[in-house]
Amino acid sequence: MQNAFALTVHKTQGLTLPHATVSLDEQMFANGQAYVAMSRAKSWQNLEIRSFNQNAIRVDNEMLLELDRLQQQFNNMHSLYLTSI
Repeated sequence: MQNAFALTVHKTQGLTLPHATVSLDEQMFANGQAYVAMSRAKSWQNLEIRSFNQNAIRVDNEMLLELDRLQQQFNNMHSLYLTSI
């Protein structure tokens, strides 16, 4: 017999767990919640995904706009660098 306990994703935010078992399913209701759940484990080897539904991956639209802005900025800087060498 092994001791076990369950935590909500909200309660684990900011923690690092030695091992994490997550269910990425319809119970994920907030933007970034799947990321928080998966990022609690120390490594991919210490993460077990019991179930996966692609609808569990939710992202804030403002974050996507910022990602696009940063990608464009990087591309512009990279192009300038390449033309200068």
